[in-house]
Amino acid sequence: MSLIVDIASVVRPYTSSIAIALIATLLVIFGGAINEMVRTLIKTQPTWLRVLVFILLCTFGYGILSVWLTGLLQGYLRGLSAGMFLLQVSLAFVVIGVLAERSRWR
Repeated sequence: MSLIVDIASVVRPYTSSIAIALIATLLVIFGGAINEMVRTLIKTQPTWLRVLVFILLCTFGYGILSVWLTGLLQGYLRGLSAGMFLLQVSLAFVVIGVLAERSRWR
């Protein structure tokens, strides 16, 4: 158990970076689907409005999502014990890797 605590104590200072990496990667993986959904909703609107909505979605929408979700994930990860922290972070990166690989072949 001491080894797990030691590894967690080395990794924990990077919780903020880990959270940002996980959220940013999820947004990259699902960004195309989100954009497509919005495109479907606004396809009958004038061009200037479609462009404006896309700009707002990319700048403010994804920005706000990044900041908000990163904060939530950081708070969650910081509340975990050493063992659970390492397990959850490791599993999260594996799951995101699988999702990224699957989305690559769509």
